[in-house]
Amino acid sequence: MPTSLHVTQPETTERRQERRFLLSEEVARMAMRTVSSHLSLARDDRPYQWSTTVYCDTYDWRAFQEAERGESLQLRFREYHRIRPDRVLATSRTWIELKEDSQSGSVKERFGIAAKHVPALLRGDAIPQLDGDALFARGKKFIALGARPVVATQYNRIAYAGQQDRVRITADHNLMYLAVPWDSNDDDAVPTRLGPVLAQEPNVIFEVKWFEEMPDWTTRLLEWIEESASDRRQSKFVVAMRHLLGLANKAAS
Repeated sequence: MPTSLHVTQPETTERRQERRFLLSEEVARMAMRTVSSHLSLARDDRPYQWSTTVYCDTYDWRAFQEAERGESLQLRFREYHRIRPDRVLATSRTWIELKEDSQSGSVKERFGIAAKHVPALLRGDAIPQLDGDALFARGKKFIALGARPVVATQYNRIAYAGQQDRVRITADHNLMYLAVPWDSNDDDAVPTRLGPVLAQEPNVIFEVKWFEEMPDWTTRLLEWIEESASDRRQSKFVVAMRHLLGLANKAAS
C-alpha cells in the first residue's frame, strides 16, 4: 500500500444538506446562468470533462438497501478524463470517497491513492495513515463484508462553489449508468473495463449542497425550479443499482 495519501476532505461532524432535481437542458441552462452570477467555477470539476464514479456494494446489496432507506455508507472511486474512458482504475491517482448519508445530512471524506492499490484496499490491507479515522473505520467494516465495485456513472459536470465549499451547485449532463464486471480483488483486476450501459439519463441532474442555512438567492432559485421540475430524492447510486437489479421500471410504476 502507498506510503502517503493525498487527503482533500477530512472527516467533519458537520453535516451537509442536499437536494437534487431532474431538469431539461433549457431549464438547466437558465438555472446555471443564475448560479454563475453568485458562485465561482469549482476547481476540482472542470467543465465538460468526464467524471467516472465506480460504486461498491456487498454480495447481499447492503449498501443499496440502506441507501434506499436514506441511511447508508457509500464507498466509491472517482476519476476524471478529457475523453470518456471504457476502462477505469488505470490512473496514477484515483479518488476514494467515503460518504455517510442520514436523515440529518451527509458527511464525506475523500483521499487519493494510486489506482493499482485498489484491489489491496478491497482485500482489507492496512492503510496506516488513516488509522484512527472514524469514517474510514466504518469503511473497513463495509469492506470486510465483501464490498467490491458493482456499478458506475459517467457524466459531464459543471460545478460552482462558494467560499470553503459552503454552497455547491452542480449540473450533470450526458449521464450514463454502467455495470462493472469485477471478478476478484487480485492485483491484476485493475484497470477494469466498464459496461454494459444499463441506462442513459436524457435530462440534467441538478444538485444543490449546502451547510447551515441556504442563501436567499438559492431558495428563490429552487422555488422557481420546483414549478417545472421533478424532485429526485434518490441518489445516482440508488438509480444505478435499480437499473442493475432490474428494479427501475418497477420504481417508475
